[in-house]
Amino acid sequence: MTLIKLHRIFQIGGAVVSAGGIAGLALGLAAPPALIVSIGIKGVTALTALSGVIAGTGAVSLAGGTTAAVVNSVKKQNSDKLHESELESERRQFSEYAQDSLNPEKTRVRLEQLRKNNPALGDIVESCLMQMDKMDSFQARHKSLLAANAAIYLQDTVEVLRESEKRMCRNFRNIINCCILVEDSTADISELDNDVIDSSMKDNEEELKSVSTLLKYSVTYINNYNRSGVKDRSELDAWLKVMKDSIGGTDETA
Repeated sequence: MTLIKLHRIFQIGGAVVSAGGIAGLALGLAAPPALIVSIGIKGVTALTALSGVIAGTGAVSLAGGTTAAVVNSVKKQNSDKLHESELESERRQFSEYAQDSLNPEKTRVRLEQLRKNNPALGDIVESCLMQMDKMDSFQARHKSLLAANAAIYLQDTVEVLRESEKRMCRNFRNIINCCILVEDSTADISELDNDVIDSSMKDNEEELKSVSTLLKYSVTYINNYNRSGVKDRSELDAWLKVMKDSIGGTDETA
């Protein structure tokens, strides 16, 4: 039995019992002589008292049922509003990612959205987020390295890191494209194009290795520069060229 039906039973039952109790009270308070003669003064008094109890019980039941119904209605309205708010937030996230699919933060939100909509995608999403976390860590360390050494002469490496991150986001976009087909809590993820997903993840791992190597070359160059003022950055420049050549398509902005 649902709560709504139970509330209705209390309301209807309470109303009926209250009506019966009130009728008994009216009869007891305005008892005709015939009734007094029939059951006596004590009987009328007992009838009045019993009717009062019945009327009170009915009133409590009616009030309880009505209050519960109101509370349930308010809860349902709040639940409906929350659901609509969640849907609106999800639609906004779809739109924001679609307009800027190479943005790492929006990519992260979109990946989390995939996992929320279909928990079976959890392993794939987690692998993507781990790669994003690694990239964030490399960028944070590289930024700290340049700031600590006032290495404004290596600002060009920062741009290469950004382009490298964009390349990873392109691969994440390919993975997200595949997952869209099963972005439903009841969908079977066995239909995913695992070749595309695997190749995208492997390419990102290679990119992370390149970024790690760039960090190493940056540290070596800065230390040589600090110790002896050596400005030969041929090794670093050679590696930057390798990365730029491998990144490709850096003119895409969305």
